[in-house]
Amino acid sequence: MAYIIHSQLPATPELIAEIRASFGLDKPILSQYFLWLYNALSLDFGVSYMSGRSVSEDFAQFLPNTLLLVLCGFVLTLLCALPLGVLSMHYHNRFPDFIIRLFCFVGVSMPNFWFAFLLMLLFSIYLGWLPAVGIDGVRSFILPSLSIALMSICILARLIATNMLQVQSQRHVIYAKMRGVSGARLYFYHIFYNAFLPILTAMGMHIGELIGGALIIESVFSMPGIGLYSIQGIANHDYPVIECFILSLSVGFVLCNVIVDILYALFDPRMRKSMDTRSKDYV
Repeated sequence: MAYIIHSQLPATPELIAEIRASFGLDKPILSQYFLWLYNALSLDFGVSYMSGRSVSEDFAQFLPNTLLLVLCGFVLTLLCALPLGVLSMHYHNRFPDFIIRLFCFVGVSMPNFWFAFLLMLLFSIYLGWLPAVGIDGVRSFILPSLSIALMSICILARLIATNMLQVQSQRHVIYAKMRGVSGARLYFYHIFYNAFLPILTAMGMHIGELIGGALIIESVFSMPGIGLYSIQGIANHDYPVIECFILSLSVGFVLCNVIVDILYALFDPRMRKSMDTRSKDYV
């Protein structure tokens, strides 16, 4: 049972003891920890101190909005970063490359919440094209997706350009040029494909960054997701909500790294060969 403590209630010893017993704080520390761990593994994070509702049920209710926001931000990151990185590499040290570098420098330097305010000011207040707060259809995800994706777009674009420039000077690319390979086949099959693995690692890390960025952006746009829910929990010292959010964020980062490792094995034949060799050694 959860209690909401109001300031007008007298903090009598009886009331304090009752509340401590209801939260399990009268048990030894180790017992409290193992009880919490058992409940967490059962996806039971208790009830909110402020609302009295189940934290797990609230997270299940708000999670789809956050996942949709992160998915939109990730797709937008790929759609923008890939062409920007390829163009920057193709026009290296020329005017388009300088423009892309300047854009990436500004994008990395600008906090996502400040960029969100600028987008809201332009497209919602001045132009009135898009909603500023809440969720009102697909249009409500456009500005938040741009806000959380900007930094990832800039970092990933520069990483793509740098890796492709390094691969461009390798021997297999030089031999391909000598055989007459040029155009899209040279850039994407011989250069981009071989520069893809470090980019794949960065993409997996950016998913975790997008999840963390949703914590702030949902608060700016008042979107009912786990980010806004967790910010309210932090402000109210609602520890069951905070614990659930931190654990969910940690699990998200771990899953992203596991997926990246699996994709590494799929895209890199050398890793598959190494894994087969290790399995034969164990046998």
